[in-house]
Amino acid sequence: MSHKIKLKKAASFLALSLLVGVVPANSAHSASYVAPSSKTKATISMINWGDPGDDKVYAAAVTRFNKKFPNVKVKSSFVTIKSWPDYIDKLVASVAAGNPPDVINIAIEGFRLGESKGLWAPLDKYAAGDKANFGKIMKPVAASLKEPLTINGSLKFLPNTFQQMLIYYNTKLFKDAGVAEPTMDWTWSDFLAAAQKLTKGDGADKTYGFAIPYFNFGLSPWFFSNGTAGFAADLKTPTFSDPKMVESVSFLNDLVNKHKVSPNPVGVDPYGLFGSGKVAMTGAGHWLVNGYKAAGFTDWNIAPWPKKTTQATVYGISGFGIYKKSKNKDLAWELMKELASPTTQASWAKLGGGNPASADAANETSFSASPPPLNSERYYAALKYAKAVQSPTFMNVVEPALIRALSDMFNGTLTPKLAMAQVQKEMLAASADSK
Repeated sequence: MSHKIKLKKAASFLALSLLVGVVPANSAHSASYVAPSSKTKATISMINWGDPGDDKVYAAAVTRFNKKFPNVKVKSSFVTIKSWPDYIDKLVASVAAGNPPDVINIAIEGFRLGESKGLWAPLDKYAAGDKANFGKIMKPVAASLKEPLTINGSLKFLPNTFQQMLIYYNTKLFKDAGVAEPTMDWTWSDFLAAAQKLTKGDGADKTYGFAIPYFNFGLSPWFFSNGTAGFAADLKTPTFSDPKMVESVSFLNDLVNKHKVSPNPVGVDPYGLFGSGKVAMTGAGHWLVNGYKAAGFTDWNIAPWPKKTTQATVYGISGFGIYKKSKNKDLAWELMKELASPTTQASWAKLGGGNPASADAANETSFSASPPPLNSERYYAALKYAKAVQSPTFMNVVEPALIRALSDMFNGTLTPKLAMAQVQKEMLAASADSK
């Protein structure tokens, strides 16, 4: 973009960029954006993921896009996710085969991995040149959700939906055991005391106080709420051997092997156990709501994650990006505006699987009334204290290494300190290999 905008318009854009919090204040992309002609004939492609319900939301966005561009065909490839590295591998294979997608939907776990492979086009010129539409999309989005959408100072994604981890608790089991429901500021000690009172019986008839969500995203709140994490802020330097990390996994190990208020998480489905009333608490995001609703299970509510040194939990966001070498970037931008639009966000609120990134949509009755708990506002409110899931470029090796070491810990072959030392060693090697 070569021509300059007037000073007044520049000031207006600066104010908007600071408001939405994603475009660098010194951005040079200041020219007005002109959308393609409605008569444009082209074919663009999109790679997507999710379930059949999600596909309907995306299809509706494409229909709205085609009302503006009736001569543009959108080819959508819907992919089942095994892992984000697997998804990236499919993207890279598609590019190598000469079938690169124009629009890519991906979660934060793949943001930096895809960046390292040169997949994402900068969106700054669109955000600056199409600022009215960009503002409609971004203004209702929480600041914390905007941050991961920018990589190395450049906007790469428009927001889709997000997830976070909260404590799910069985209201009936709490009442039957005479245990007070969790408060907003409850602690690890409060949590343990409740879990001990809620653990009943023995053998096959045993009801546990808590089932550990056994995956990186589900474990991260225990680290964050203790003021620590697996990596430093650069997402390159591993810190798994930090004493607070050891303290965090020691607490989890004690839940299983000392206090016996949690089943050994290796090979266990915490959400099946919680849904069947065999555990009184577990940790999850909004993704459980529709399944429990369909099963008629309503004896549950949500609470913040308990804190050790600070109130914290984890969140992750998905977003839409444009392939860096796409020949249809302007059309891709037009499609992405529909995919991330307030209309689409309202559709996410109604669907109820993920959390809409828009606070406006999250405040709609269709979202707040979809789960049974009285505390449904806590899903979006958690963003005030949540931290983004750590997603380095070598994300593909993080979770396997962590789960492998913790499984040995829970099974009694490694101490918490040795387990974290093992993960630290593996992550140091992975970080070195990624340079």
